[in-house]
Amino acid sequence: MPVAPRPGGTHPKHAAAASDPPAPATRAASPSTAGDVDRQVMARMAQANADLMVRVLRGDEPVEGDPVMVALAAARSLGVVVEDILRGLVVRARRDGRTWAEIGDVLHVTRQAVLQRFGGAPAETGSARVPPRPMRSAGPKAVELLGHFFHRRWEELRAHFNQRMLDGCSVELLASVRGQLPGKGMEAVDIGTPHVVGLGEHTMVEVPLTLHAPLVFRRGVGEDEEVGHLSRVVEDHPSGRVT
Repeated sequence: MPVAPRPGGTHPKHAAAASDPPAPATRAASPSTAGDVDRQVMARMAQANADLMVRVLRGDEPVEGDPVMVALAAARSLGVVVEDILRGLVVRARRDGRTWAEIGDVLHVTRQAVLQRFGGAPAETGSARVPPRPMRSAGPKAVELLGHFFHRRWEELRAHFNQRMLDGCSVELLASVRGQLPGKGMEAVDIGTPHVVGLGEHTMVEVPLTLHAPLVFRRGVGEDEEVGHLSRVVEDHPSGRVT
């Protein structure tokens, strides 16, 4: 989940109006495979938590809550995400023919240690079964979750997260991102029509938002209807400026 823009600026399964209607924004490039979804989720959660931790350490910008506790939460979440990333990279290395000894050398541990730590990591293999159809309720559910986010109802929002999102997307991270967006609720937000697509075992929902710049929140949902992906995609403003 990338860090939100600074005020006046253009950064987890569901993702100020002017008098004239906003110009339509071009939809950001979507992931093409379920593996792409997984990698993007990990990359965004790692970046978001790292950015939040660095902001606190540098004292660059104020954050919501106790800065030390916010940084601790971000560091803990980052550690969980990095472990998940390591497992995924080990799977890819093994799939590419790398030996356990080679992987151990890179990680500065013995072959036995890396085999004990990652030996049970599942291989990335294609599924022969027919992917399920996109869930009909995904669009309205995504809008409902956005309402929880903008109104800062963190527990209601996180109740829909899967374990990976719970570990990688803390309340402190959500509050930090929300604190950089305008309004106390949804008074500064125009919500467009959700776009729902199926992607392997995932249902992807893109919800166009109009704030100070055109945004898209993307939500990924698994078969168990738990949120496994929630991110913000920045669109280029048609005029090249931010209002």
